[in-house]
Amino acid sequence: MRKFIAAFAALSAALALAGPAASQTKPDQKSAFRPTKTVTIVVPYSPGGGTDVVGRLMARALEEMWGQTVIVDNKTGGSGSIGATIVARAVPDGHTLVLAVSGIAINAHLMKLPYDTATAFAPVTAIAYPVSTLIASPTLPANDLREFVELVKKEGPDKRTLASPDPGSRLTAERIFEVAGIKLTNIPYKGAASFVGDISAGRVDVGISSITSGLSLIRSGGLKSLGIMGTRRVGILPQILTFKEQGFSGLEDNSWYGLFAPAGTPAAVVTAIQTDIATVLATPAFLAKLADIGALPGGDTPAAFNERFQRDIRESGEAIRRLGMTVD
Repeated sequence: MRKFIAAFAALSAALALAGPAASQTKPDQKSAFRPTKTVTIVVPYSPGGGTDVVGRLMARALEEMWGQTVIVDNKTGGSGSIGATIVARAVPDGHTLVLAVSGIAINAHLMKLPYDTATAFAPVTAIAYPVSTLIASPTLPANDLREFVELVKKEGPDKRTLASPDPGSRLTAERIFEVAGIKLTNIPYKGAASFVGDISAGRVDVGISSITSGLSLIRSGGLKSLGIMGTRRVGILPQILTFKEQGFSGLEDNSWYGLFAPAGTPAAVVTAIQTDIATVLATPAFLAKLADIGALPGGDTPAAFNERFQRDIRESGEAIRRLGMTVD
């Protein structure tokens, strides 16, 4: 548990790098968006997780650029749907936004929501792409996905356990296991904190996490990484192989930390916010901070991000039906 607490302390320390002493933008940089009051970025997940870290880094950079207070408001619950609902119902003027992961697209197929996921939001941009990793107990007798597959096939299906704190992480894990040809017993959790701690302690075998959330424990030996999604390794953990390098294809797409405004937000406002975020993402200081937590920069145009968002809604529904997933 001490290692687990230290891991989240390290994530919080990453936020300190974004303080006034480490400016993200130049003081004379002109913004495209001109907010007239406090801007709220709702993070619908717990403080200290990867989405929260990235949201706070970006909030501080935009606060400096805009000359207005930008706050991060954690509204947890419902696998992100509670915070998303608040923003879906907010005044569409650019002053209330939600930073979500791709699980928001998955909720549409697993939950009864008070909004239509495909139409309730105006996608702004993906701020960053977290690199997903299959984390494991340090006592697990396997050091990568290849060895884990051999172990599961030797022991038989459903003997090993998967910790899943939300539909998004479970769907990612199920995609990996489908490609690998193995089955595990799913253990549902209600938050990232408890599930990572239980994997580290050996109470559950594996789970999906972003490199951002699991970094300190992986480095300290409190967790193993059995591999990562994507097409290339990450600089902060160069020893960890991609699943593709291990011979498992079709696992190249990572998730996203996506920013959304309420539907009806003027296109000019959405474009202005995206333009300012792209400006921040072009600064070496901010790129270095993303690299330090194992995230890749985004900055997609609203049109490109909306195309990815709609595709994820469609493809996640197809995968959920194929895998027979239901809400636990």
